[in-house]
Amino acid sequence: MKIFTNLLLISFLILIFFNSIIAQGKIYGTITDSTNQSLLIGANVYVTGTSLGASTNLNGEYLISNIPVGTYSVKVSYIGYETKNLDVEVLDNKSTLLDVQLIPEVLEGEEVVITGQALGQASAINQQLTSNTIINVISEEKIQELPDANVAETIGHLPGVSITRSGGEANKIIIRGMSDAYSYVTLDGVRVPTTDPLTRGTDLSLISQNNLAGIELYKALTSDMEGDAVAGAVNLSTRKASSERILSTVLRGGYNDLMQSAEEYSFSFRYGERYFDDFLGLQLSANFEKKIRSNELIDLNYTEDFRTRNYFINNFALSFSNEDRIRRGGNLILDINTPDNGVIKLNTIYNFTKRDYIVHQRNYPYGGGTGQTGSVTYDFRDREQEINLFSSSLTGENNLLEIDLTWGFAFTQSKTTYPFDYQMYFTEPSISGSAGMRNAPEFKDHPERLVEYAYNNFNAATLSEAFYRTQDNLDKNIETYLNFMKPYNLSNQLSGEIKIGGRYKVKDRNNNNTQTYAPYYLGNWKGYERLPDGSIQPKDLTGTDFEAFYLRYLDSPNNLGLPFIETLDNTPESRDLFDLYSLNPLINRDKLREWYELNKNGVSSNGQVPEYYNDPAAATNFYDVTESVGAGYIMNTLNLGQSLIFIAGLRVEAEDNDYKNKYSNVKFASFPASTVVPRDTTAAYSETVWLPNFQLLYKATDFLNIRLAAFRALARPDFNMRLNTYFAWRGASIGSAQQLYRGNPNLKTAKAWNFEINTSFYGNKIGLISLSVFFKQIDDMYHILNQINTSGSALLLQLGLGTQSLHAGQYQLTVPYNSPDPSYVWGLEFEQQINFTFLPGLLQYIVLSYNFSFVRSETTLIGVTTDTTYTIIGGIPFPTYTQRAITTTQQLENQPEFFGNISLGYDIGGFSGRIAVFHQSQYNLSFTPTGSGDRIIGAYTRLDLALKYKMLGFLSFILNVSNLTNITEDDLIDNRVNGYQLLNTSERYGLTLDFGVRVDI
Repeated sequence: MKIFTNLLLISFLILIFFNSIIAQGKIYGTITDSTNQSLLIGANVYVTGTSLGASTNLNGEYLISNIPVGTYSVKVSYIGYETKNLDVEVLDNKSTLLDVQLIPEVLEGEEVVITGQALGQASAINQQLTSNTIINVISEEKIQELPDANVAETIGHLPGVSITRSGGEANKIIIRGMSDAYSYVTLDGVRVPTTDPLTRGTDLSLISQNNLAGIELYKALTSDMEGDAVAGAVNLSTRKASSERILSTVLRGGYNDLMQSAEEYSFSFRYGERYFDDFLGLQLSANFEKKIRSNELIDLNYTEDFRTRNYFINNFALSFSNEDRIRRGGNLILDINTPDNGVIKLNTIYNFTKRDYIVHQRNYPYGGGTGQTGSVTYDFRDREQEINLFSSSLTGENNLLEIDLTWGFAFTQSKTTYPFDYQMYFTEPSISGSAGMRNAPEFKDHPERLVEYAYNNFNAATLSEAFYRTQDNLDKNIETYLNFMKPYNLSNQLSGEIKIGGRYKVKDRNNNNTQTYAPYYLGNWKGYERLPDGSIQPKDLTGTDFEAFYLRYLDSPNNLGLPFIETLDNTPESRDLFDLYSLNPLINRDKLREWYELNKNGVSSNGQVPEYYNDPAAATNFYDVTESVGAGYIMNTLNLGQSLIFIAGLRVEAEDNDYKNKYSNVKFASFPASTVVPRDTTAAYSETVWLPNFQLLYKATDFLNIRLAAFRALARPDFNMRLNTYFAWRGASIGSAQQLYRGNPNLKTAKAWNFEINTSFYGNKIGLISLSVFFKQIDDMYHILNQINTSGSALLLQLGLGTQSLHAGQYQLTVPYNSPDPSYVWGLEFEQQINFTFLPGLLQYIVLSYNFSFVRSETTLIGVTTDTTYTIIGGIPFPTYTQRAITTTQQLENQPEFFGNISLGYDIGGFSGRIAVFHQSQYNLSFTPTGSGDRIIGAYTRLDLALKYKMLGFLSFILNVSNLTNITEDDLIDNRVNGYQLLNTSERYGLTLDFGVRVDI
C-alpha cells in the first residue's frame, strides 16, 4: 500500500513540473439556447485539430485547460442544435471567456423554441454522449416538467431498471435484474444511508425531487467511484443556485380509487437566488404530503398429490391493508463562488415518513366438521412505522496550483422505528352445524366459492394469541474524501488528465428487535397489572369497551376468553376485495389498541406469571455493527485526438468491520416461558480488494460512438449475515416449526468482473440510439438458505461453520453462505430517445423514448437431499434416511428476464403531456430444491398518464393518473415437476389520481 501511495505522488509531481514549463492558457464560458437562454448541459466544446475539449456541467459551464498559446477554431455541438465554429486566441497564462449561444435545428422557414420535455430529453442525450463512461441520464428539465411521484419512479424510466413497489408506490430500484443491495445511491457524491433494517437497500420514496438538477445512472464504474456496485450506481445531483430568482409552489389534491377517497394532498415549495454579486447562492425547498397506500390481497394454498398430479385449494386467505403515509421534508443548499473559479457547497436534507396502517386478514379453509381442519382464523395487525433520513455534506470543487481539487465531508443518518406494532389472532373453531366451515367440495379455481361455506359465527370466535413487537434501527455514517486532478497536454493530439484520491468512511449501525407473546388460548388473561412503581393491583375495565368481559370475569374468574364479537362494531364492517371476495369482518381499530393498553402489563396476583411473555428468539437479528472502509485510487484519462479516449485506473478498498450480537447455546421454546437469556458475542472481519478498471471510448464517426469497459466491482453482504449468532428454538404460535438461525462470520465479500460493449448512434434526426451488451462474473456470490427444511447437521458442516444442530428431527435452517462456484449475469439493453423537431406541422412536438432489457443469470446454490438405505431384518426391509448437502445450478432469484419502458410525450404551446408504459416479464422470487414449489412474480404491464397546461407565464395546472389500467400484481407457484403454475397471491392497489396547481414567480 505504501509503494502504491509513493508511485501516485511521484507521477503527480512529474506532471506538474512538465506542464509548468510550457506556455499555456485556458478557454472557459457558458453554452445556452439562443431562443430562451436555457443552459445547455452536456454540450461538446473542443479545440479543432487537437485532443483538447470539455463538456458543459450542470451549470452550463465548461473549462478547457493546458492549451498552447495560439489562435484556434473552437467547435461547439449539441444534438438538436446547429453546430458552431468560432475563432479564439489563447494567451499565455490567461483565461479567455467564450460564451456561445446555439440555435435549434428546424425546418427551413420555421421557428421552434425547444422547451419542456424536448429540452429535457436533448439535455439527457448530450450528457450521455459526452460522458467518458457508460451512463444514463435524467435531466433537470425532464424531472421538473412532468414530475413523477418520487425518485424511484423517475429512475424506473431508464433502461436496465425495474422497480419494486409498496402499496403501489415505487420505493426500490433493481438494476440489471440485481436487487438494490448490489447498487448504491449518492447525493452529490455522498452516500445516501440505507433504510432497511437488515439489508443494504434504500427506500427512495423518501427523497424529494425539488432541488435535483439531474439523475445519473452509472452502468460502468470508474476508479474514482466507490467500488461496491456490481449492478450500478445512482447519483442524485444538485447545482449552484441560479442567477435568476426561482420561486415556485405546487399544491395538489389526490383521489385513491381503491379506497374511493379524496383525502390525499401534497404541498411543495422551492426558492433559489444568488446574493452579494453572485458570491452566495441559496436554495431552499420543503414538501409535505399525505398519500393513501392501501392494498387488497388474496392468498391461496393448495394440497397437491404429486403422483396423480391432482391439486385443490386447501386455504383461501384474504387481506386488506388500510394505510396512510405522511411525508415531510426540507432541503437547504448554500454555495459560495470562490476566487479560484471554484465552488464550495453545503447541502443539508431531511425527510420524514410515517406509515400508519392496519392489516385485516381472515381465511376460508377447506374442511368442515369438527377439529382444527375447518377452524377459521381472524388476524389483525396494527402498525406505525417512522423513517427519518438526514444528510449534511460540505463539498468543494477548487483549484490549487493548477491542480483541480474535489473534496468533501459528510454526516448522514437514517433511523427506523415502530412506535406501535400489535397483532391479535382470533379462532373460530370448527363445530359441525354452527361454526368454522361447512364441508365443501374440492375446488381447483374460483376460490370465492369457498366463502359461502363459512358460518361466520363471530360469537363462537375467541382471542387465541397476541403479539407486541418493537424494532429500532439506526444507521450513522461519517465520510470524507479528497481527489486531485491534473490535466496535461503532451502534444496537439495527445492530452489527458491524471487523477488520484482517497475516501474514508465509518458506518455505525444497530438493530434491536423485541417480541412479547400472550397465549390467550390457554386462558392467560390476567386480572392484575404491574404498575410503573412495581406494585401490583387488580385491573379495572369498568367504563371501557371491554366492561362486559370484565363483569363476566368478576362473576366467574375462570371465564377468561375474549369473544371476537366484542372487538367489532355493533354492525360489523366488511369489505369485498377485488369487488368479489368477502373479507368479513373488519375489526374496530380503536378497540384493538384499547385492549393492548389495558392489558400490556397484566400479571398474576402474585406477580410471577406475566400476561405477555418475552420471546428471546427476537434477539436473532440484534446487532451493533461498525464498518470502516478506506479506499485509494489512481486513474489516467488519455485523449488521442478527438476520436479516442482511454481510461485506466486501479482502486483498492480495505474494509475492517466489528460485529456485536446475541446468541444462545441451548435450544429453547419461545413459549412456554423460556428462562433463556441470550448472551453477547462478537465477531470481526477484514478484507482488502483490488479493483482494476479499463474503459475505451472510440468516436468512430460524427454519428457513432463505441464504448468498451472492463472493471472489477464488489458487493458486501447484508448487515446481519456476518454475525456470530446461533439460535435454535421453536416459535410461540401454535404449530410453529423448529427454527435454527446461524450467522456466518467468515462470509466473504462478493467480487465481480464486469464487461460491457456500448454502441451509440446519434444525430439531430435520430436522436440517440444505444445498444449495450454486458457480462458479469461474480465470485463469492452470497446467498441465504431461508428456512429450508432439513435435519441433522449435514448442511452446517458442508458450509464449514463447525457447529452442530441442537434440534432432533426436522427443523427449518436459515444460514448465509458464499456460492461455491462463480455466478454469471449477462444481458442486452436497447434504447432510443428522439425529439421530432425536424418533422413538419404538429408532428414536430412529439417526444419519444423507449427501452427494453434482456437479462439472464446462473448461480450455484446449496441444498439438501435425502438418501434412503434399507436394512433387511428377518426378510423385512427397514429404511434408514440420511440427509446430505448438494449443489444446484439455476438463475438468480428476484431477477426479471425482460422489462421495458415506452414514454410518449407531446409539447405544444403551454401544453405538455406524457403517457408512460412499463412492462415486466415474470421472474422467480425463490426456488425449492424439489422444483415443486418455486415462487414466481407474475408479468404485468402498467400505464401512467401525466398532463400539464401552463398559462399566463406563471400558472400551471397538473394532472397525474397512476396505474391507469388498474393492474394487479400476482405471485405464482410453479411446479416444474408436474408442469403447471398456480396462483398464490394477487395484490391490488388501484388507480390514483392527483390534480394540482403550480405557481412560478
